[in-house]
Amino acid sequence: MMIEEVQAHLRAAQSQIGREGRFALTLSLDGREECYITHWFRPDPHAFEDCKAVGSGTITECLAALDRYVASNRTAAGRSRAEAPALMAAE
Repeated sequence: MMIEEVQAHLRAAQSQIGREGRFALTLSLDGREECYITHWFRPDPHAFEDCKAVGSGTITECLAALDRYVASNRTAAGRSRAEAPALMAAE
């Protein structure tokens, strides 16, 4: 899987979650081909940034964990964006 595909997956997850924050993907450099994904966010505008572990393992396992995390934490705004019909231009 190319890094651009992973970035696109992370961006899609971010748009579906519908809240401020960011997902971070960390890769190991010790030859084990492991990674983990975390979700960084501010629970309150004046709070320090907080972090939730999303998944760990291979990149495929991490992205599957990300999909499960998004499905269980999707907001109404994120759902409406994901489910909104595409607008078509009139001819």
